Amino acid sequence: MEQQAGKYKDLLVRIISALVMLPVAVSALWFGGWALALLLIIGGYLMLVEWFGLVKVKLGKATKAGSAAISLGLVLYWYVPENLIGGLFFFCGMGFLTAGAVRTTDFTRSLKWIVLGVVYVALPLLSIAYIRDAAGFTWVMWLFLVVWATDVGGYFAGRTIGGPKLMPKISPKKTWAGLLGGMTLSVIVTWIMMQWAWLTPIPLFPWAALLLPVWAQVGDMLESALKRHYDIKDSGSIIPGHGGILDRVDGLVFVAPVVALMFGQHYQYVM
Repeated sequence: MEQQAGKYKDLLVRIISALVMLPVAVSALWFGGWALALLLIIGGYLMLVEWFGLVKVKLGKATKAGSAAISLGLVLYWYVPENLIGGLFFFCGMGFLTAGAVRTTDFTRSLKWIVLGVVYVALPLLSIAYIRDAAGFTWVMWLFLVVWATDVGGYFAGRTIGGPKLMPKISPKKTWAGLLGGMTLSVIVTWIMMQWAWLTPIPLFPWAALLLPVWAQVGDMLESALKRHYDIKDSGSIIPGHGGILDRVDGLVFVAPVVALMFGQHYQYVM
């Protein structure tokens, strides 16, 4: 009975946190421009700091200074074309982190995780900015809704149906039912947006709605594997009931670059 009450309490905390974060994220996506830029800067900074904590790379003060500079540099470089200041911030940030890595006992390992972390954060940041600028609010909102639908559908299908585990050694709570639930809800959300949000289909669009949740799960599993390898439960504790930023955007990190690539190949369909 106490275990059941604990589950409901955990769900309530997750819902409250989502209700607080959702208007902020949607508002930034709606207004775009510097409102979205600010969200990406803060999000990128938190993601990088959590990444270094996750992979146990201790760079001291250089971690936060470098992460802030890199995140700011990436967004400035995107929103102000041909702006050298953005590139300067980015390379200064890399300099901070490299200097911190030099002081560690394992420079090669630290530098490897720094580069991987920057790529891991940079690709989704730039992809989201590109989709919002190139295709508008509706398309970038579809991207987020597909990822959220994957999480929500997976959570409730996994809890209510259960059944065989997806990859028990990596993520014991993930089930095949949860994966199918996420795929189903993603397709439903996409169909609704096509009917009422004037979402013009692009080639392979129906398959994208079905397969992007699978790719999101790959991102989720990768982060779960890292956490299990380093014996860490959550990437952070900034979001009550959810853990860290990386815990919430692991699927988005993988899906956003793929969707940006889709638009790059079929730009004429979304304009």
